[in-house]
Amino acid sequence: MNKENPTVSVIIPSHNRSSSLRRAMEALHSQTYPIDLMEVTVVADSCIDDTLAMLQEYKAPFKLQAIEVNCRSASIARNTGAAAATGELLLFLDDDIEAMPLLVESHVQAHSLRPGCAVMGPYPPKLQGGTRFFDVEVRAWWEEKFYQMSRSDHRFHYQDLLSGNLSLDAELFARLDGFDSAFGNCGGEDYEFGLRLLKADVSFVLAEGAVGYHYEHETNNLDRSFRRSRQEGRSDVLIGQRHPELRPTLHIKDYETPYSWIDKILVAVAFFWPAVVGWLAAGVRKSLDLLESLGMRGTWRWLRAKLRGYWYLRGVIDEIKSRSAISSFMQGGPARADLGGHEINIDLQQGWEAAENLLDAERPAGVYLYYDQLRVGHIFPQAGMEPLRGAHLRSILALYFAEPLARAIGVNGMPRTAEKIEEKPTVAFESYELAIND
Repeated sequence: MNKENPTVSVIIPSHNRSSSLRRAMEALHSQTYPIDLMEVTVVADSCIDDTLAMLQEYKAPFKLQAIEVNCRSASIARNTGAAAATGELLLFLDDDIEAMPLLVESHVQAHSLRPGCAVMGPYPPKLQGGTRFFDVEVRAWWEEKFYQMSRSDHRFHYQDLLSGNLSLDAELFARLDGFDSAFGNCGGEDYEFGLRLLKADVSFVLAEGAVGYHYEHETNNLDRSFRRSRQEGRSDVLIGQRHPELRPTLHIKDYETPYSWIDKILVAVAFFWPAVVGWLAAGVRKSLDLLESLGMRGTWRWLRAKLRGYWYLRGVIDEIKSRSAISSFMQGGPARADLGGHEINIDLQQGWEAAENLLDAERPAGVYLYYDQLRVGHIFPQAGMEPLRGAHLRSILALYFAEPLARAIGVNGMPRTAEKIEEKPTVAFESYELAIND
């Protein structure tokens, strides 16, 4: 691949959103990356609006090809576009994202700096001034998501793989067989693909300049979010079937042995009298509008979470037909999600930099932390997480091991590198005390 100026294939799956698709393509006209090195492939999936007619008449400054499929599956649509693409880099873009001018160029630059990575660009919601509870919650979720991913100490998880603004080498995509088409229209194929990327030792990168604004508000709403929760339940079952080591981390476990009495009743009734629970859920959904009109945000959040849990469970039931089957499903995986993986020992007394360098060299799944002979703690391996890097260490120590580390330093003294840093302030402090005593 030409690392400086690779050819880029932008792949846009679309379903009955011709106006949104047109906006997405028009935004690609103003890209700073050379237009002659770009091609755009639109996969029109089961479209019955004017999408195909619009594409036939569209005058694009780049090579444009339109492919029609009838599968109602984002994974199949993306795979179809990738198979037809000729670019060295594949850039998957959702049809409701308006690319800023630097989007393609920022993806390419990220690949030149970190070859072989999966690169994502942020796509925060387009601000519309909406003040409804749901709009505010969604906007806050996306903003927090991209903020965390932008942190240098962020440890990437398979659920950080977001296919709405994603690029990777065409060869890598083909080698991993693309998205799993078995996910159909239930979603979650990007998360499953993210897990396979991590297992293949592919690093994730957020290219902060590859911004696209997400017009999610045009199609997303509270009722659609509940349908999405049902799809998430189905996709979690599929992910757990393909990757049993993840089963202890999936929300399905919350319904194997529900904790609260509300959840216990919900699980029991959902399996035996689903029509009754469906009727109750419809009534609860209407009460959310009343709670919002009364400004009761806390109660609204709690009730919405319960409704989301119900619809998630319905999705699980779609794939796992009985309560006993949920137990069998969970027992088919490991008892815990922190078992297995390469682990190393680190003596923190040798200094933070030495520990960070060792993590970068070894990239372990877990670490036993010591300070000379004192045990500080254990960073457990976590299924679905990227291997540890040096950049992860200090924030993990601050969050989880501050107290035992402080005790160890109190017993054995400062780390080697830290002693040199602290030398001058100590002398200055002693001189100040002498001046007072005089």
